[in-house]
Amino acid sequence: MSDSFDIDRERCIVLGVIPYSDGRRIVRVLSESEGTLALWVAEGSGKKRQVGKWHPGALLEISGLKRKGAEGLVRFREARRAVIPETTLVDVRKSAVVFFLCELMMKLFPAESPHPEVFQLAWKTMLRIENESKVSWIHAEFLGQLIGLLGIAPQINPEAQADVLDLQSGEWKTYMGVAEDHLPSPLSHWFLNLCAGENASDSGYHSALRNQLIQGQIRYLHHHLGGLAEIKSIQVLQSVFE
Repeated sequence: MSDSFDIDRERCIVLGVIPYSDGRRIVRVLSESEGTLALWVAEGSGKKRQVGKWHPGALLEISGLKRKGAEGLVRFREARRAVIPETTLVDVRKSAVVFFLCELMMKLFPAESPHPEVFQLAWKTMLRIENESKVSWIHAEFLGQLIGLLGIAPQINPEAQADVLDLQSGEWKTYMGVAEDHLPSPLSHWFLNLCAGENASDSGYHSALRNQLIQGQIRYLHHHLGGLAEIKSIQVLQSVFE
């Protein structure tokens, strides 16, 4: 955890909100330069009460972001929306994708571990969810690009006959082991293509296999980043795209 800081202006993505007491919340955000932070948020009262912008996926520009000492909650002077979500909050599919991605990032990255490239990807993805009409593959694309950005993507398959991806080792095999830890073709090929930044929505992927692919991506992250807590929102995500 870093020491004291005082940042004039910072872009942040809200990941999760925990009610603390009347009119106060602890808000977990992904910041551009500091990584995940816990903000102390006072909602105010009366006409000055502001709660609408503190929701998962909100894109904010925060002024006067500061903390004294190496521990404690982060405070700020002002928070403004960078984008007003006109479609995301009223579209159940878009909301499900946003909640899934926010829960994933909140559980994946330790506090105050900066990942500027990941932040840029997450910000771009939230904008895509708001602006695009079809979002059924955006989360698979995000996971693939995330694996690529973190430098843990498997190598290109060296043998044509080896088309089973071992999710634990990242190696290619010619046979299946434990089903949950292996991806056969074509899922293994899709997995690799998405890590290289391919756009799934334009590539003829079969939607019936989407959930299995995403489960494989999450399993891969679990194995290669030292364990990943259960992502509870994936159940809602899968149900809205059935």
